[in-house]
Amino acid sequence: MRRGGTCLYNKKTSRTLQDCNVLIVDDQTASRLIMTTLLEPLFTCHSVDSASKAIEFCRETPPDLVLMDVYMPDMDGHEACIILSNDSRTEDIPVVFVTASVSDEEQEKCWNAGGADFVQKPVNGTTLINRVKFHLSSKLKTDLLEQLIYTDRLTGCFNRHYLEEHLPQMVKDAERENQALSVAIFDADLFKQFNDHYGHIKGDSCLWKIAKSLQESLLRPRDKLIRVGGEEFLILLPHTSEHGARTVCERILQTISHQYIEHSASPTGYLTVSAGAATYHPNTDTSIDKALMDADKCLYHAKANGRNSYAFIDEHGDMLVGAG
Repeated sequence: MRRGGTCLYNKKTSRTLQDCNVLIVDDQTASRLIMTTLLEPLFTCHSVDSASKAIEFCRETPPDLVLMDVYMPDMDGHEACIILSNDSRTEDIPVVFVTASVSDEEQEKCWNAGGADFVQKPVNGTTLINRVKFHLSSKLKTDLLEQLIYTDRLTGCFNRHYLEEHLPQMVKDAERENQALSVAIFDADLFKQFNDHYGHIKGDSCLWKIAKSLQESLLRPRDKLIRVGGEEFLILLPHTSEHGARTVCERILQTISHQYIEHSASPTGYLTVSAGAATYHPNTDTSIDKALMDADKCLYHAKANGRNSYAFIDEHGDMLVGAG
């Protein structure tokens, strides 16, 4: 552990080409097998036989690159690429089209759909491998740059800059899909006393442990953990109702308290957190700003009521208190 403004988050901060995942999308078994055989020694390959399955795969476990056949029965590659490009969960995944035609008209369709490149069928092994290497190398550089910009150096979770840049898009996604977006704010109880008694080095280590526990308590890739300042963290929970936000709060409070981090100033003798949660419902007279303010009010209410608890706004607009 280094001192000062250093990163305590013990995870791999840079990836190599060998760490990359490539999704192969083709309705023909032979084509999927050929491309997998060529690429598998260099990358981790996954394959699906339809565009709709590709979209589902990308939303759940985003790959680093998609090799997309153009003409498939249920949905063509152009349409699938447009859907991926318009979804904040998948918009950054480069799509390379694999097509039997390289006519000017076909190329124009590929570029207009948002494709990053195209490879002609039947594929040439050397060309395919080098095109994939090129696009993956570019993506790794972009990912590293974003990590430097959007990551909190102490804890490894996202920072306020990420919140400012990405929250508006998450709100748009919620409105487009008419899905609830919940927010939960967590704060370490009596953390000033912790720092005063144990010192700031142990305090930094404690914040890293809290962030790690928070991240491990989130069960979906779409849930985002953000350090918003000091010992305060915010979690964005897309597609999550009041009940879901409450469940997350309960799980996290239990996870933190069961670490039994010594805290002599705490009534329990170990470190605890408090939380506040609220939910934004699209197409109502509320806003995400109100949900954030409500969550903040709930956090202070939980702290005022003994800490090591959470408060939330239920579906009727009432503030309720619960324990982990």
